[in-house]
Amino acid sequence: MEEIHEVGRPNLTFFGNNVGTAMLLDEIKVYLDEVHNFIRVTNINLNSNKINGLDVETLETLQYHFEHTQGEILRKSIVISIIIILESEIAVYCDTFKRFKNIAVSFKDFRGDLLDRFKLFSIKLLSSDFDFQSSLWQNIVGLYEIRNSLVHNSGSVSGFGKRKTIENFVKRNNSFSLDDNDQIIITHQGCLDSIQIVEKFFDEITEFAFRVFPEKFQPSPQDLEDFPF
Repeated sequence: MEEIHEVGRPNLTFFGNNVGTAMLLDEIKVYLDEVHNFIRVTNINLNSNKINGLDVETLETLQYHFEHTQGEILRKSIVISIIIILESEIAVYCDTFKRFKNIAVSFKDFRGDLLDRFKLFSIKLLSSDFDFQSSLWQNIVGLYEIRNSLVHNSGSVSGFGKRKTIENFVKRNNSFSLDDNDQIIITHQGCLDSIQIVEKFFDEITEFAFRVFPEKFQPSPQDLEDFPF
């Protein structure tokens, strides 16, 4: 997401970026709740006497897919979407710091995956006080690897290089689990927990940005128009 507002005021820019991130995550949450409720209500109706005119085979197929397939697809797509936002907004955060602190090196110049590069950029160039040993960071890494497993390994930890990372995440977060076939199981609450983890992460790194750029601001009428509250 592009920065919402920037006129040489870093504190305001970081604030605007965090507001934009929160709005994107809120949109994901609304979508999750709406589709989850649609699936739940449809499944209830399919297993009641409200459905007329369907042959037995069609009804059984619909019952199966609304009980098993639809919800699973929704929850997997939600986690993938959350990590897409995470990746995009980390890039915005690092680029904003690069610009305002006149840093010659981009976070993309470091080696490793996106989270590795963010960590090195934060420690080496920003002297960030974010705790990269915290459970919050471990949860961010765990979610990132769950997305990678969903995208690259069909949601299985079998033969997956970061299996241990996912297993440790599951131990900390009981809204996720692994079944007997090593498949990642994501509950509706797991999706909500994932949103909350990413929200907290961006709140914390934005608080660091505020400490680096402690400018206090009073939003002008133009600022309020620029922010899509």
